[in-house]
Amino acid sequence: MTRCPTCGSTDVGLAETDNGFFVVACGTCGMCGAEQPRPEDAKRLWEILCGSVCTHCRKNLIIHYNRRIKELKAEIARLKGEMQ
Repeated sequence: MTRCPTCGSTDVGLAETDNGFFVVACGTCGMCGAEQPRPEDAKRLWEILCGSVCTHCRKNLIIHYNRRIKELKAEIARLKGEMQ
């Protein structure tokens, strides 16, 4: 499983709740994923949570956006040159 999206700790694990559901939780900060009836679903949702919150994924997204902005600026400059 991936690190905690909140604190970055690797101390994450699967736990069973009092009502019999499963959840992935961080032992460092207490961050929890969604409760699910099956352990594999709880793990899958934790991975999705990481992709939308954690600094590692956010950094990669920013790099992608910056690259795309440069491409679009170059395309605009090319089109302006063709129009003149």
